[in-house]
Amino acid sequence: MAQTYLERLQKGRGNRQVICFPYLGGHSRSFYPLVSHLPDTEIWAFTPPGHGMNSEEPLEHMQQLVELYTNELLPIIKSGATLFGHSLGGITAYYVTQRLQQELPDVAKTLRLVLSACNTPAECGLNRYDQMSDEHLIDHLFSYDGLPKELIHEKELLQYFMPVIRADFRMLESAATLECQPLSLPVLFLWGERDNAVPLQSALKWERYFDVPMKLQTIREGTHMFIMHHPSTVAHYLTSFMTPEVERLNIVDR
Repeated sequence: MAQTYLERLQKGRGNRQVICFPYLGGHSRSFYPLVSHLPDTEIWAFTPPGHGMNSEEPLEHMQQLVELYTNELLPIIKSGATLFGHSLGGITAYYVTQRLQQELPDVAKTLRLVLSACNTPAECGLNRYDQMSDEHLIDHLFSYDGLPKELIHEKELLQYFMPVIRADFRMLESAATLECQPLSLPVLFLWGERDNAVPLQSALKWERYFDVPMKLQTIREGTHMFIMHHPSTVAHYLTSFMTPEVERLNIVDR
C-alpha cells in the first residue's frame, strides 16, 4: 500500500488554499483543531515519513524533506495558496517555497508564507539536541510545551517516540546547511509572547531572509505550541492575512 504524505483535511467552499507543514513530531492530523475555524478554506497538511500513520523510516535531512514535499505539492498547489508552517514546519515551508520558485515560478509569484514559532535556519545548527540523553531531551521538550503535560509520567510511551523525535531534531539541525535565497512574497510571522524556544529577537532575525518587509503578529499568552492551545486565534490571523482587503487595515500588532 502506497504511503501518504499529503492529506486534504477540508475541501473548502472558496478560492483560499492553505498548505500546512507540521512541527517536530507532528503530522497532518495535528492541524485538525484549525479546520473548524477555517470553514471556507481548502486545507492540506503533510505527514513526514515515520510520523502519524506513516510506517516508513523518518528522514533526517532537510533537503530530503523539501524534495519530498515539493514533489507532492506540484500537482495540487493553486495560485494564491498560503504555506503555513509551525516550528520545524516553518523552516520547511520556507525552503519549499524557495524550491517552488524554481519548479513553478508563475505560481510561486502569487504565494503567501506564514511562519509560526520557528527560529531561523542559521540558529538551528547551534544546538546539538540529538546528542542529549533521552531524559534530558524529554525534559527539554516539556520545557517549551513541546509535549502534552499529561505525558510527563508516560515514560514507556515517550521512549517509543524517541527515534522519531531524534530524527526530527537532526532534520532541524540540517536546515543550517542549506543555501538561503531571500524571498519576495507576502510573509507573516506568528510569535507567542511566552515562547521559551523562540525569543522575539530570534523571530525578528527572519527579516534578513526576505526582500520585503515581514509582518509580525504576537499571540497573547502564547507558549511555543500556541497552535494547540489557541487554534481560533491562529485561524483568525491566517484568514486576515489571506484576505487583502482586511490586510490593508494594518491589523498586525508589532
